[in-house]
Amino acid sequence: MAAISALTLVRNSKRDVERPLTAPEAEAEVKRCFDDVIATVRAAADDDASTFKAFESVLRENVFALARAAAVLFFVLVEARVTLAQGDIVERAGRRFRASSAQPRSLTTMFGVLRYWRTYMREVGAETRGGFHPVDVVLGLTADRFSARVLSHAVRLATKVSFAEARSIMSWFVDAVPSTEVIEQAVLGLGRRTADWFLQSPAPLDDGEVLIVQFDGKGAPTATAEELARRRRKLGPRKLDATASPRHRGRKKRKQHPKKPRRKKGDKSKNAKVATMFVMYTLRREGERLVGPLNRRVYASFGPKEHVFEIGRREANKRGFGPDSKKTIQILTDGDSDLAVYRERHFPEAMHTIDVMHVVERLWSAGSALFREGSPECTRWVELQRERLYEYPPARGVGDSLKKRR
Repeated sequence: MAAISALTLVRNSKRDVERPLTAPEAEAEVKRCFDDVIATVRAAADDDASTFKAFESVLRENVFALARAAAVLFFVLVEARVTLAQGDIVERAGRRFRASSAQPRSLTTMFGVLRYWRTYMREVGAETRGGFHPVDVVLGLTADRFSARVLSHAVRLATKVSFAEARSIMSWFVDAVPSTEVIEQAVLGLGRRTADWFLQSPAPLDDGEVLIVQFDGKGAPTATAEELARRRRKLGPRKLDATASPRHRGRKKRKQHPKKPRRKKGDKSKNAKVATMFVMYTLRREGERLVGPLNRRVYASFGPKEHVFEIGRREANKRGFGPDSKKTIQILTDGDSDLAVYRERHFPEAMHTIDVMHVVERLWSAGSALFREGSPECTRWVELQRERLYEYPPARGVGDSLKKRR
């Protein structure tokens, strides 16, 4: 059985760059890789010292090699079909292109790097000659040397963790992963189309009867000008004092930076840029119970607060909760007066509720004003008010005000 080595984006073998494979040759390669898979299974099963861990590792390499060979056969067949359909001369938007010799290309897929050949259509009679690859256009391949699935997985990971961490996690499952720079550029490139995707996305099919929309502001930590200046300063040659202890070296290093003023109570260390966001979902009625959340959607923007309410109104209308639908809409905010104004402007028919956790925070502030902060009396008073807050049925007058708002 031939040894299987990891491919790279550069030249992998002389055969890859000498000429393109024919369809029978590519199909024979697929069959050879399949025979390698069978041989790997039989060899591992006959070996008394083999473990499943070792077998799983070898099998993965053989299966990925089979997948790459199948993908190359796919490219060969598509290339033959596209070339036969379009001919040697192609006219597009008043421009003429003539087929030139096939060119090789390395492409990173979920199964590793493979190499395929495709015809290049060169423009005829142009001062600055351009062209395109018909196979890449037909299959939706971009100029990047990564398949759309590889980039999409990397981008989805980057929305959860840092770029470097996303690359590290992806390397557990994929042999060839994009660099952090490629992942960052892919995130920014796809992010430009987020608004269009959000606008065209259809409404959920199986939705509930009650709509809940939570509006809030979240701060994204940003570096101050002072911190950026420290990070961007030029570093001189590192000189390590071998005679000093680590304790004294650390003390000397701390003296190089000025001390920061002591923060007052309530001051935050993060210099955050606030984004407004909403979380939208529905609840389904099952008798007297409300079951959910269903079809959760999240939207955030660094733009004006009202912009997020406009998007929320649009999405609510899309889901069948328009102003004239007579359906129950519950708006939840943290008590921000701006959010209350925009709620009245864009969701006048909805019920408005303050998030109970923010109300409890106010109870502690009120308790600290009446009693000594942290005292047992303050704790007992807050617990009593919290029980009244969660009391069901609600206190007199609360239910009547809710009915009027409905």
